[in-house]
Amino acid sequence: MYVIVVGGGLTGFNIAKLLVEEGIGVVVIEKDLARCQEISKKIDALVIQGNGSNPKILVEAGAKDADLLVAVTNSSEVNLISCITAKNLGTIKTVAKIAIEYTFTEDIDLTKVGVDYSFSPGTIIAYDVERILELPSALAIQALADGKVTMAEFMVKRESKYIGRALKEKIFPDGTIIGAVLKGEDTIIPTGEYVFEEGDKAFILGKPKLVENVIEKCSDCQRIRKVMIVGASNTAVQLAKMLERSMSVKLIDSDAKRCEEISKILQKTLVIKGDIMDLSLLKDEGIGDVDAFISLTKYDQLNLFSCLIGKYLGAFKTIARVENIDLIKFFEDMGVDIALSPKVSTAEHVMRFIRMGGLKSLIILPTGQAEIIELSPTKNAKILGKTLRDITLPEEILFLIIVRDNKLIIPRGDDIVQVDDKVIVSAKVEKIKKIKELFGQD
Repeated sequence: MYVIVVGGGLTGFNIAKLLVEEGIGVVVIEKDLARCQEISKKIDALVIQGNGSNPKILVEAGAKDADLLVAVTNSSEVNLISCITAKNLGTIKTVAKIAIEYTFTEDIDLTKVGVDYSFSPGTIIAYDVERILELPSALAIQALADGKVTMAEFMVKRESKYIGRALKEKIFPDGTIIGAVLKGEDTIIPTGEYVFEEGDKAFILGKPKLVENVIEKCSDCQRIRKVMIVGASNTAVQLAKMLERSMSVKLIDSDAKRCEEISKILQKTLVIKGDIMDLSLLKDEGIGDVDAFISLTKYDQLNLFSCLIGKYLGAFKTIARVENIDLIKFFEDMGVDIALSPKVSTAEHVMRFIRMGGLKSLIILPTGQAEIIELSPTKNAKILGKTLRDITLPEEILFLIIVRDNKLIIPRGDDIVQVDDKVIVSAKVEKIKKIKELFGQD
């Protein structure tokens, strides 16, 4: 496989890095010379200085023979033109990052002009927040296997009954399994010997109802009914539209003109013109009574400070958007309940598209060291016809769930993967290639 990545920012770099780690040939196109030199030092990829929408640059990058072009610059126009041009040159598939306002029009079919898949980081974040609020005790939540399996992240707190106990003690309900554990800066693919400690962040998978029951018992968090959103960005407006159907929503921004504009778009959300630093205003608007306080401005410093103010004044759960991915852990260490990065979510969505086929879903865990993937074997896959016990697997690969005929199976050594199965696996990033080989996806 041969992939061209247009845009060498953090998003483009993360995508290129993940592809290189899987042994895929990558060319990165980036305008800034210094950034080109930096990327060349960090990953084994050809880096070309230039504009990705320029046909000459695309030809130089090999667009005539490329399997895929991913355009993730900060310009929607450059991304769209890059995809359209590459498609005309012969690239098989194209992916474009676009601004959230482009997603508001459903009448435009970009596939007809050469863009096979388009996405907005802002829209992704809005949907991520909505999912989190549906199960507020979870730090993150995802659906797999067409909704038959739920994955949720939770923290092992000081008073948790799991502390000091090993997984082999069957401390979680039948039909669920722990797929990975975050311990500080490290991601662990656990065996039955793993013993939980305070501060661990665990990823549990299983039937949706069972997972929800486990998560709800990990916290005294109540159902989310009242929400306050800081910032009138397009992401914030989209989220408010989604939430106002079932929740009481207030949105605060200091720009009077913008507040007037969005008040015409939002039907039930109360739009307030005000300064987030005005503590009297926040108290008057009942910040101490909100179940969730969400800061979605484009400024990391403001999002952090807003959430700290919200927590100080009594908000139950705080969620912040973080542009600088290096600050995610810092935000959480400072007291923000959940820090969401558009760049991390973007890389995950693009990688999911790239791997479509045998591999159905992909969840990149926060440290970037491991992934939880869903895939099906091809007819000639090496894994078929053998019990899992007889398959030689390197460490740090864990078979989590087999979905067969709408039934969930927590696999044991005697289980055999069948052709039509959907199999969910957790593994360190460097072991993904081995899994793909077993399932005939190499």
